Parts: sequence; structure tokens; C-alpha cells
Amino acid sequence: MEVFIRRLPNSTTRLDLMQFISSALKPKWYLLQFAPLGNLMHCDICRIDDPLNKQVEYHGIVQIEPPSAAIAVIKQLNGEYFKSKKVEVRKFFRRSINRDRRRLAPHLTPSSLTDQRKQDRRRPHIHTELLTAGITSDKLSALNSH
Repeated sequence: MEVFIRRLPNSTTRLDLMQFISSALKPKWYLLQFAPLGNLMHCDICRIDDPLNKQVEYHGIVQIEPPSAAIAVIKQLNGEYFKSKKVEVRKFFRRSINRDRRRLAPHLTPSSLTDQRKQDRRRPHIHTELLTAGITSDKLSALNSH
């Protein structure tokens, strides 16, 4: 199951995020048994650039197995502070044109449906990218200035 971590601090690296999530996945004592809660399978940081408002946001997308562990992580970390910033943790939903109910409408063609979905976005002008390991916002801006 994929988990979405909203409002990451600007200086967050993938390693920082992995350590934050792993803290909630540490083994616990359950009924006199020592058992891990779950496994962190994959971790990404998404940078969202809003050129009109001149803002940059960072969000994390983490895959945790089994789903019961992901739900426990969501409950434990939602509203917690990460690097002195309160984060929101919830289930991640991937948007797909195949799951759009409007797709069944006979008067819409696939291209008009794609255009309509772009218009539905609250911020259609944003740019998103997944950051590679070890890159922070400070290092990224230093690289772009040279």
C-alpha cells in the first residue's frame, strides 16, 4: 500500500524520510512476541513547483507492505512533527484516466477527456518531479545557479 506524506520540510532527503517512516515500523512487543510491524518497500520525494505563485512543495510517497502495517503507520505518524514541521500522512491514491467515471459517457472522446481532466486540476500550471537520492532543495538550487 502506498502512503502519502504531505508538507515535508524543504531540506528533506530520501534517507531522512526513510528513517522517519522506519521509526514507526520498528519491531514492537505483541503478546510476548517480538515481531516487526511491516516493511518499507520504496520511498520517493516529489517536488512540486508552482511558477505562478513562486512556491515549491515537497511530498513523500512511500510503499509499505503489508497494508495493515501501512494503516498503522498512517495512524501513528499523521499529525506528527518531522524536522520541526507538522506533516499529514494518509493513503495515496493514483489518478488514472481508466478509473474516471466520465470515461463511460458516450459523447466524450479519449482526447477530450484528457483535456477535461487537466482543466479539473486546481493548479493546472504546476510542474512535478521525483527527486533522486541525496538531493535536497538547497543542493538543487546551488546546482541550478552554476
